[in-house]
Amino acid sequence: MNDMSMTELHDPGDAAPWQWRLPARAASRLRAAPGRRWLAVQQGRVWLTRSQRVLEPGEDVWLRAGERHLLPPGSEWVVEGWPEARVLLLEAPQC
Repeated sequence: MNDMSMTELHDPGDAAPWQWRLPARAASRLRAAPGRRWLAVQQGRVWLTRSQRVLEPGEDVWLRAGERHLLPPGSEWVVEGWPEARVLLLEAPQC
């Protein structure tokens, strides 16, 4: 499993650092962050599950293009394109 931050996952051909491509058969870990984030799928299909490192039980989420999922503060996730996908990771402003 890939254990890179979202910055390291960024494809240089993308328009912005919050957008990246998830290649086929390559799981990546989204490290915990202090604020709320949303994972939005632009293209393809994504499997998303909460990492076992947190106390809550794992949860599986399937997302298609146009769908998004809220990632609560402090939560760590594993994400994989099925077979591949293009996603955005959006962070809520800190007020």
